[in-house]
Amino acid sequence: MHKNFKNITAVVVFILMGIAFYENFQLMPAYKGLGEGVSDYIIRSGLSETGSLNLITAVLYDYRAFDSLGESTVIFGAVSGIVLILSRKMLPVSSRGLSFIVKRTLGIITPFIALFSIYVITHGHLTPGGGFQGGVIFAAISIIFSIVYGSAFDYRRYSPQMKTAFETVGALTFLGLGIAGIFMEGYFLHNLGFLTAETGTLISAGSIPYINMGVGLKVGAGLAIIFYSMIQKTFKEEI
Repeated sequence: MHKNFKNITAVVVFILMGIAFYENFQLMPAYKGLGEGVSDYIIRSGLSETGSLNLITAVLYDYRAFDSLGESTVIFGAVSGIVLILSRKMLPVSSRGLSFIVKRTLGIITPFIALFSIYVITHGHLTPGGGFQGGVIFAAISIIFSIVYGSAFDYRRYSPQMKTAFETVGALTFLGLGIAGIFMEGYFLHNLGFLTAETGTLISAGSIPYINMGVGLKVGAGLAIIFYSMIQKTFKEEI
């Protein structure tokens, strides 16, 4: 009985989501720039409409934000698939890591790597970069920790559960801003104009910077989970 109720609930939720997406697409206005060409329209109007100095970011998280949400979903699917496939496979990996010199060197440069990742994510609407690029840099920290300090070190300090939580927060941030667009602007993933400050400032470009942060968390945590799933969680030293 309980299982049937869960199945019925899931079906109802998917149906309601389908209706909501269909109605949203029906309400979306025709694209204004078709007459003059998409690229010309974005170059001419992108800054004024989105507040983003980086027009590539404006395209990714405003004009085709729904497609970017799909790309993030692909990452989620990849993470889920890899974790399920490799969940029963155990590999002997090093728990001690590399030499003392390498460990101390990484300890010095890690804060700068993290700072650069944060900069790339938070300034994606102002300079080249964004959530995808910054997320990859963020994931590199966890990967380097596993290699240099050993998998046991990374597991104790940044467990798979913590990484999963970061990925979930990132995904919910993206989705939550999309839903907020329906209630505040009339369309799913519509840029939230009330968040826009003076052009060129850190909090300009409406919801784009916040979407960047969500994508950064999701991509960074997702790639770290994929790497760790491949090396597995065994700390047995190979002889």
